Amino acid sequence: MQRLRRKPVSTPLHRAVACPLPDRLRRSRQSGVTLTGLVVGMGVGTLVLSGGFSVYLMIAQGARENLQQARLSQELRAALEVMQQDIRRAGHWDFADTNGDGDANGDGLFAWDDLGTHEDGSGTFDANGDGDTDDWDLDPVNNPFQRRYGSINNDLCVGTDSASGDCVAASCTASNESGDCLAHVQSGSCLTYSYDLDLDGRIGVRACDKEEDETDCPRPVGSPSASPLDAAAREPYAWRSWYPPDEDEKTKDIEMEMFGFRQRRGGIDMRVGWYNKKDISFGCNSGRWEGMTSREIQVTDLAFTLTTLVRNTNPEKSRTDTCESGDTCQHIRTVGIRVSARLAEDPSVRQTLTALVAVRNDRYVLIP
Repeated sequence: MQRLRRKPVSTPLHRAVACPLPDRLRRSRQSGVTLTGLVVGMGVGTLVLSGGFSVYLMIAQGARENLQQARLSQELRAALEVMQQDIRRAGHWDFADTNGDGDANGDGLFAWDDLGTHEDGSGTFDANGDGDTDDWDLDPVNNPFQRRYGSINNDLCVGTDSASGDCVAASCTASNESGDCLAHVQSGSCLTYSYDLDLDGRIGVRACDKEEDETDCPRPVGSPSASPLDAAAREPYAWRSWYPPDEDEKTKDIEMEMFGFRQRRGGIDMRVGWYNKKDISFGCNSGRWEGMTSREIQVTDLAFTLTTLVRNTNPEKSRTDTCESGDTCQHIRTVGIRVSARLAEDPSVRQTLTALVAVRNDRYVLIP
């Protein structure tokens, strides 16, 4: 009897084992990336990092340039502010002696004898040469801070020559119907002026120390033409500490009241006094000057433009009429300032600033 072979029973598990796995299941068991994918990924990452680094460099460079520009601007503005504030005071004279410091002889009055040339405050000053010391000598037309004494020019002056006291030549910009100049301009890189800093009516030069006596620091003497500070010339200069004159100890310090600004060696200088005890000159090429700008910047240009308007104050005439004998002319002044500079470490960082200063104290000139 033939034995029947039993067919194996096919179960689902058997079928699963017998059937090959799908491709998607075989791929899911793999790990890692291909070399091509790695190269592409690194390239994309490099591009992203390069872009980010470039943006960072641009921001850092911009911040550096802004910081340099701000530093240059700050120093220029500080220098310009100092010049504006000081030049605005040019020609101020406390002829009314508002604080009482001008009463050198202690008589309770302020007169020209208080502006004498002797160290104790005595002496007289006859401004108009009429032989008397009177109120007329204290008239604004006799303002010593706007006058010229020999080679010393105390008035607002551009390009002042120390030897002669001359300013640069003026160019007429406007005339009246008679052809006389009503406005003129002077330009240069140096400006000098004076004003009554200590309100005592006298022009202080501060050439002697307070502790020095007459033998240590004598007053310059000589003919008026040779020495504008000659005591015989009866000029209102304060050479020594002098107030009060009847006290053994002189308590009043003399203020240096002859100022100036100039461009020199890539910087801006401010005049701070006389060069030494023998120095009696006042100009752009003499005296002691100190730098007011740092070495971090280089001043490439400093220009002062002094504009003067001439007006007739005679009430019976027009303001633009020619000033004739007996008339008083009013000089109204403005000073334009232009300063250009660059950073010493980076000359590409440059800046130019300008300002216009209205001088508060007009000058009055009596036509003889």
